Amino acid sequence: MDVAREVATAPNGLSALAQVLCYILEVNDHVEREALQTLLEREIGLEAKEAIVTIGQQLREEGRREGECALLLRLLRRRFGDAVNADIEQRIATSSIEQIDTWGERVLSAATLTELLAD
Repeated sequence: MDVAREVATAPNGLSALAQVLCYILEVNDHVEREALQTLLEREIGLEAKEAIVTIGQQLREEGRREGECALLLRLLRRRFGDAVNADIEQRIATSSIEQIDTWGERVLSAATLTELLAD
């Protein structure tokens, strides 16, 4: 915990610590999220614990978004081939998770790529 406290006080330390803790939670079935949060609060402080939890949630959401973008692009390429160009890729990459979900639901029903990507 001495190292965790030191990292937490460094510039961008909470973000770095959050990434490490997210990794630990992802790869280790023996670490319970609640126990880790209690430990962080006790050893580093409530403010740091809350910041790390928030950063961790943001990292998971971004990972989910990236995964959904990648899946949508694979499905679009499979269905519409070369019509999925760099502009389409960029549009998907910069869209909200809600928009990506909407487009994902249309993959099987839209007759054209234009219809699928309609706002």
